[in-house]
Amino acid sequence: KSRTDFDLRIGNDANVAALAEALVGCAKGAQSAVIVTLGTGVGGGVVLDGKMLTGYTGAASELGHMVIRAGGEECTCGRRGCFEAYASATALIRETKRAMAAHPESRMHAAAEDNGAVDGRTAFIAAQRGDAAAQAVVDAVERYAKKGSRMLFVCGSGNNGGDGCAAARIWMQRGGRADVWLMSSPSKMKDDAGANACLLNVCGANMTILYGDAPEIPADCAAIVDALFGTGLSRAMEGAALSAVQRMNGSGLPVIAVDIPSGVDGATGQTLGEAVRATETVTFHRAKHGHMIFPGRALTGHLTIADIGILSEWDGAQGIDVLEAADAASMLPVRARDAHKGTFGHVLLIAGSEGMSGAACLAAQAALRSGAGLVTAACCAPVRIPMQTLVPCAMAKVVCGGAALEAGTSMKLYELAQGKQALAIGPGLGQEEGTWRAIAQLVSGDMPKVIDADALNLLARYGGKVGANTVLTPHPGEMARLTGAQVQEILAAPVEYAQQLAQDYDCCVLLKGATTVIARGEDVAMNVTGCEAMGTGGCGDVLTGVVAGLMAQGMTPMDAARAGAYYHGLAGEAAAGLRGSRAVTAWDVCEALRIE
Repeated sequence: KSRTDFDLRIGNDANVAALAEALVGCAKGAQSAVIVTLGTGVGGGVVLDGKMLTGYTGAASELGHMVIRAGGEECTCGRRGCFEAYASATALIRETKRAMAAHPESRMHAAAEDNGAVDGRTAFIAAQRGDAAAQAVVDAVERYAKKGSRMLFVCGSGNNGGDGCAAARIWMQRGGRADVWLMSSPSKMKDDAGANACLLNVCGANMTILYGDAPEIPADCAAIVDALFGTGLSRAMEGAALSAVQRMNGSGLPVIAVDIPSGVDGATGQTLGEAVRATETVTFHRAKHGHMIFPGRALTGHLTIADIGILSEWDGAQGIDVLEAADAASMLPVRARDAHKGTFGHVLLIAGSEGMSGAACLAAQAALRSGAGLVTAACCAPVRIPMQTLVPCAMAKVVCGGAALEAGTSMKLYELAQGKQALAIGPGLGQEEGTWRAIAQLVSGDMPKVIDADALNLLARYGGKVGANTVLTPHPGEMARLTGAQVQEILAAPVEYAQQLAQDYDCCVLLKGATTVIARGEDVAMNVTGCEAMGTGGCGDVLTGVVAGLMAQGMTPMDAARAGAYYHGLAGEAAAGLRGSRAVTAWDVCEALRIE
């Protein structure tokens, strides 16, 4: 605003907002300024009284590019669209003087004279979002490579490659050595990637363009940066790119991936042919689905999310809600000192059949461990003794004398449900038609409830609604029966299938898996707690009890599902720590529950 030497470097939301305000001011003619964007956001211009007089926005600029280097010297690389990201103010002042000389009537002249800045110093806004991304990558590199080490940067021809080239330049500026593999000549690379590749040439990096098989990785390399492809990759790699990936994976060196490991679909986590196995992935602004869903989650390694100054409202991407300990704890209902068992809710569990009483017992015990004040199991006769023996703190109400629930028990179940705060329906029920007729009225009602296991299979077979206060908890096989899709299709797109089922039934869906997806309307959450030790029968029954217990205490279906999945996974990890991954049973997971 006609101030002298105003230098704004982007690094946080406040600065981004300030830059946006400044640019809007220019557009309205309220400000005269030199506007420059640096790093992978190459471009800029001189604005006088709201009119762009000179502009340079990459190789496609109609006005021609102002090509400059530090010290004000013009770049000799011959590429339009390239300029030194740390260009000195001298070169900017020179261009400003040219504009002022051509437009002496401009208010910029008067402003400069008023401030005693006849030399043309004006507002200098440096937007370094691209360099912020590259600096975050180099910060990660320094966790694996000593200062001054030799690094290999494998860079594609798009934006991801541009970040990799910028990172290589910054690594050299910090005293390191950089070898850079490019997939094409800098003159043929896309705007920002090409600009940054040209800068590397100026800096003296050891650059190699790959046309076929990748060479051996230098023996003294400390680590590798994978900047081949980002989230936009839509096909399997081949040729030089595939060879480079194979070299990286076979090197035994730490690999730092930029945004996402090359070869991983950013939307689904599926691999497109061979993919990079990263030690650490540095992504920007927010995590992507591909970081959370297997196999992408396994290939991502340690995930670092770098803030590069993008406001959340500036993008249209759907966020991912991944609970951490503090988040989960803050969601739990407060337990007053003068509370009693009635305060914490009463769960009615409809579960079990002859030979499947264990499922009912696991769900009942888990509901109690989750903090529910009371649990009543409505069951057939064969389930009563195991329930009262293994879960003495739960009550058992026999509603029929047969091996499984019968159609005539519908009214008894309805009467038992009155006054309860949540239902849990399904574990070990069996799949007879009479069982469905017994539970159908409660399944379609509006009471808060969890529907799992055999109740899901019956729902898939007979259809019907479930009520808005419902959490469906299918594993991929049950989801396949509910949707008519194949299991592999569901595993390839779990978020989309969970959202679609939630929309179809107008409820909350918890799709179980190594990464659990919870969906309700536009809201999507993922849970990443848990481990391979939980791959044992009955763990799903424990989850049913936990979620029902939390709902009985007043939590919404979505919050109960999110928190329930989180604590259920933590319990599995704790049980594995105690017994090892092979020896864990669902009862161990239940006993390891600690919800606080």
